[in-house]
Amino acid sequence: MVTDSPNPIRNWKLPLRLVLVVPFVVQICGAVGLTGWLSLQNGQKAVNDLAARLRQEISARIEQQLRNYLEAPRAINRVNANAIALGQLDLKDAASLTGQFWLQRDLFKPILVSAIYFGGADGEFIGLGFQNDNTWQIGRAGSSTKGKFYSYAADDRGFPSKLLETGGDYDPRTRPWYQYAVAAGETTWSDIYVDFKDPRLKITLVRSVYSDAGKLQGVLGVDFVLSHIRAFLQSLEIGESGETFIMDRSGLLVASSTSQQPFAIDGKKVERLEAAQVTHPLIKESAAYLAQHFGSYGQIEASVQLDFKINREKKFLHVLPFRDGENLDWLIVVVVSEQDFMKQIQANTRTTVILCFAALVVAIVVGGITARSIVEPILKLSKASKAIATGDFLVEVPVERQDELGTLARAFQEMREDIRISHQQLEDYSRFLEIKVSDRTEKLQKEVSDRQLLEERLRGSEQRMRAVFEAMNNIILVVDREVNIDVLPTNAALLYESENDIISCTIEHFFEEGTGEIWQDRVIQALEIKKTISFDYSLDLGEDEVWFSARISPMTENTAIWVARDISDRKEAEIAARVAQEQSERLLLNVLPQAIAQRLKQDTQAIADYFEEAAILFSDIVGFTPLSARMEPIELVSLLNQMFSTFDELTEKHGLEKIKTIGDAYMVAGGLPVPRPECLEAVADMALDMQAAIDDFRVTLPLPGGELGERFQIRIGIHLGPVVAGVIGRKRFIYDLWGDTVNVASRMESSGLPGKIQVTVEVYNRLKDRYRFQERGAIAVKGKGEMIAYWLLGKN
Repeated sequence: MVTDSPNPIRNWKLPLRLVLVVPFVVQICGAVGLTGWLSLQNGQKAVNDLAARLRQEISARIEQQLRNYLEAPRAINRVNANAIALGQLDLKDAASLTGQFWLQRDLFKPILVSAIYFGGADGEFIGLGFQNDNTWQIGRAGSSTKGKFYSYAADDRGFPSKLLETGGDYDPRTRPWYQYAVAAGETTWSDIYVDFKDPRLKITLVRSVYSDAGKLQGVLGVDFVLSHIRAFLQSLEIGESGETFIMDRSGLLVASSTSQQPFAIDGKKVERLEAAQVTHPLIKESAAYLAQHFGSYGQIEASVQLDFKINREKKFLHVLPFRDGENLDWLIVVVVSEQDFMKQIQANTRTTVILCFAALVVAIVVGGITARSIVEPILKLSKASKAIATGDFLVEVPVERQDELGTLARAFQEMREDIRISHQQLEDYSRFLEIKVSDRTEKLQKEVSDRQLLEERLRGSEQRMRAVFEAMNNIILVVDREVNIDVLPTNAALLYESENDIISCTIEHFFEEGTGEIWQDRVIQALEIKKTISFDYSLDLGEDEVWFSARISPMTENTAIWVARDISDRKEAEIAARVAQEQSERLLLNVLPQAIAQRLKQDTQAIADYFEEAAILFSDIVGFTPLSARMEPIELVSLLNQMFSTFDELTEKHGLEKIKTIGDAYMVAGGLPVPRPECLEAVADMALDMQAAIDDFRVTLPLPGGELGERFQIRIGIHLGPVVAGVIGRKRFIYDLWGDTVNVASRMESSGLPGKIQVTVEVYNRLKDRYRFQERGAIAVKGKGEMIAYWLLGKN
């Protein structure tokens, strides 16, 4: 036999109009949504392409402008060097040099050249410089100025006209630009430096000049002020929020398009800023991202375009290495925000949403009209069906259509006539059944009489059952949904309040005031889920708190039986067991690290772990063993307890693990049982703190001439490397370490000096940038031969 499997869709109660309209609406929304999504994807691709072209164009403009800026100093130095080589310039004639520089300043704008000068090998200096007040000044120093720096105003022919300022001592041979040229022996750029007169960054193209005999005659120099690059960068249009900056390979800022200067002034001290330290978030985060992405700025060898996010906002970044053919090696960075290009994309998205909404409205209207023409005849058939269900067999359904709905109406009319005939036959059969019912009624009356007799017997049984309940020691109640008591409690002495007549009283009378809703919820819960529920509760009976274990079981739909048993003795035993367990766990944590103790409680098997890197510290109090022989035992133990308690506090402060103490020796480890990357720094800090803490301890010893307060010194050794850690022992657990790292750390302590912290070369290499060290040299280490050791002196 074939049966239809249940179809959950058939059980949905959906209006027919909705069934007809929804598919059309869904199809239209899907088509329009897909079109909008494709449009959005194409727009995003266009944004990426546009951002890439913009970054490339900006970077190319900056690169070309830098080459234009830096070409002028090259041309001037080349012309002056050729003139000296041809004998056209007399290096001893200050007027000749000044005139040459004066003529050259008309060939180039001050934005390209800020100073032209010559420093002689004899200490003479002659230069022409453009000042912040837009005037040219002549600078001289040497024998004619007695070693001072003189600043002169220049007349219209380039000759000194008036002494403006007398500076301090000045010898060009001590200046960095002079020393760069002499060391290079060829044309080279100096490092970026701060002008000795004005707080501004400059860079100098220098060229050493030699005689035909190869003797150094001096150095030609042309200064370029980097603020001109900054002004050019600020003139660029890089979207609405884009920025660009130039930095060297060390990360120091050369110039940027922001208003912040690339240097900071602290009193008289001027320091250049790193790009990752500026206040502008876009430049700061871009520099930090480059350092993270490449590892170091020196790894950037070619033009690269990257994407990254700041506060979940996408940024486009382009970095271009710049080299000028001498020794300049800078990075040009352009950063633009994706948001600058997304306005049109967002406008298109809004248009797409509007079109989707319009299409949805049109689909609903058209679908509604179509559904109405189909549904109205069906509704008439439905109305006629309901009339027939109420007994109206005369209802007519007009047949106005020749399609499938018309055929359905004609079939309905035929069905109505068949039902009318069947109903008439059913009435005839009903009258026949009435006669049968009369006979059955007599039999039922007799059955009711028998049932009344049975109920009388049940009431007698209930009274006997109540007498059994009252003989029990437990509390047994029968309660209804309103927590009224229908059966007397068995042990009224255990109730909150005892009265003589408690039948039909609520259960709240026998518990604490205000708790009636709680007990009613318990009873209703048992009645609704039709299952037994269990719970514990307590009552204050006199001065004692009595605990009960209660079970509520449903008896009928509206009544339940409540059975409560006194469990005060069990509760006291549970509390005592919990207190004992907590004490046991605290004792275990005093012996083992917390992580190891948790593992030991969960698994009794042996615990052994290998740690790739752990920092080990051994310390020993110098001269304590002979000193202990001259002290009283109680005084000795008290002193050691004070010292080691202080060391324990330092161990907890730095997040380290105390391994053990042997006599006056103290062993600490970092990076276990939970690995941590900064474990070596924590051990180094603890060693320094132990040195400081040991100075606070004194011991007073009796001497023939009086008492002497003797200070303690501590000897500490540290090593870094792999270890094996585990728990040994069955009754007295101990967490210990093994391995060559432990032995070397112990040798560092034993071979050290009082008051010193001796570390291995592994520790030195890891901490040398953040701590101060002094090399001790090679020492003989038992089992290892000679090893290079260092003294740890403190933190930078």
